[in-house]
Amino acid sequence: MEPELKLYTIADLRAWLIDNNPPAGLSEQVIAPVRSFAILNNPYVREEDAVVAAIYVGDELAAFTAAFPDMYEGKRIWWATTLWCNPKYQGQGYGIIVVGSLMEAHDQELTFDRWGAHETVEIFRCLGYSTTYTPRYILGDKKINRSTLKGKLAYCVQELQKFVHHTPYTIHRTPYSLKYSNFVDGEAYAFMQARRGNDLFLREQRMLNWIMRYPFVVECDLLDKVERDTEFSSFVAKTDYKVVKVYVADAMVGVYLWHNGSVIYLYYEEEYRDVVFASIVDHVYKTQCGLITEDKALASYIKGYVYCPSYKEEKVSFSIPVDMTLPDFFTMQLGDGDSFA
Repeated sequence: MEPELKLYTIADLRAWLIDNNPPAGLSEQVIAPVRSFAILNNPYVREEDAVVAAIYVGDELAAFTAAFPDMYEGKRIWWATTLWCNPKYQGQGYGIIVVGSLMEAHDQELTFDRWGAHETVEIFRCLGYSTTYTPRYILGDKKINRSTLKGKLAYCVQELQKFVHHTPYTIHRTPYSLKYSNFVDGEAYAFMQARRGNDLFLREQRMLNWIMRYPFVVECDLLDKVERDTEFSSFVAKTDYKVVKVYVADAMVGVYLWHNGSVIYLYYEEEYRDVVFASIVDHVYKTQCGLITEDKALASYIKGYVYCPSYKEEKVSFSIPVDMTLPDFFTMQLGDGDSFA
């Protein structure tokens, strides 16, 4: 049976989600409705934009991917997201076809990929991309299987160690105050612009607010009652985005986006770096959810003041067209690409 490639546009997503009139083949198997609704409300989309690609073999889904637009240096670009291939059809090039079809649909506009699996990186290599890697730091508890006696004992030891090492955070520091928000205001964005340093990407203010307002996931109070919608499920136990502005006296000295233990964007006055970091330590102590960051200095600081049984550094892929030249030195934020989900 011949495979059939289908492309779906923003207009198609609208027909599915808003008008309850989905085009043939467009369903939560292909893209989670929550993620689809977010892309539908992206500030840079146009009705005719192809944003989802899927291959069917008969009635069976063989592969799918999606993309959403962003802005880079004043031009519209695309980020690839949620690439999946049915194991039954791996090795037949379907991943390359769905990714390549969206890239072709966005002719003259660059496509990037961030935080891709090994198979995804290989697909982009075949499409003429080069890949570099940047570090991500993950601090938290060790994952322990508590279904066995050995696992239960290991978990008890870990909790005991945390209790023993959990001492009040008493380092002398400058008093600070915070302001929380559910959107990036003008003051915060101006601060980010002035202190972007060597960041390769600085998202526009409206893109940051899109991330805040239309997350790819939804918090489920009864998660155990929910069936997964896709391989990239939108259902999670908790999701909460906050903009945190840090002040010393009346002056802003730092701003970051806090998301369930992840600092997805972080900007600060170098003079007050430790004050901003101390506020993040206080969040970690309060929430007991560990920390994920791509700021090496912050990761080192957290290690010094919070006992985390597990500390690891991951290499996160960044795939770009092979003829694109990157600066000799650049930094990226945890939220770049689709890493904000």
